[in-house]
Amino acid sequence: MHKGLSLFQGSVLGVLAMLGFAACESEDTTCDGAGILPHESPKALGLFRLLERDEVPNPGSAEAVPFEWTLFLESTCAKPLVIDKVCIVGDAHNGDVEDPAFTIEGPVPDTVSKGSHAALRITYEVDSVNEDLDDDGERDADSIAIVIQSNATNFPTLVVPVCAITVPKNELETSTYRCASPVVVPPGKADRTLCAD
Repeated sequence: MHKGLSLFQGSVLGVLAMLGFAACESEDTTCDGAGILPHESPKALGLFRLLERDEVPNPGSAEAVPFEWTLFLESTCAKPLVIDKVCIVGDAHNGDVEDPAFTIEGPVPDTVSKGSHAALRITYEVDSVNEDLDDDGERDADSIAIVIQSNATNFPTLVVPVCAITVPKNELETSTYRCASPVVVPPGKADRTLCAD
């Protein structure tokens, strides 16, 4: 854990404190060990356009890249949830692994008591529109899997699929896209090869 807090960490801790305050403190009789539950999965972030020349970025606006979204992870069982590692799998904008579209920050915090939440901030940012790589007549979305490794018994390796697409401004009203997770891990199973150093 870092000694200092970023602006994201400070604001997220405030939100998490409110969420934790509202959580039920009753004795857990439904599970053993730790549990994890994402507040959304899968997540399609939407359709975006590139910034116009001299346009100021607004990561909170779901109109143009860059765009930021927060994934909340709830600790659902009596034993504290300990998140060991988080990574992105399958990030290659227009098929180029050297040109990733997503970044993550967090989790904040990485150890979570029952009824409280950790947060991950996901930023989607590209500098070109998505192409039609498979020649099916549709632009191909940027589709990733956010992988969360933890001590949770229900999802020791949790996969949260996330996708988004950037199109020319004149295609915003007409474009559609499909999302597909690059990896799948069944509930209760761990795949420690994901997020391996």
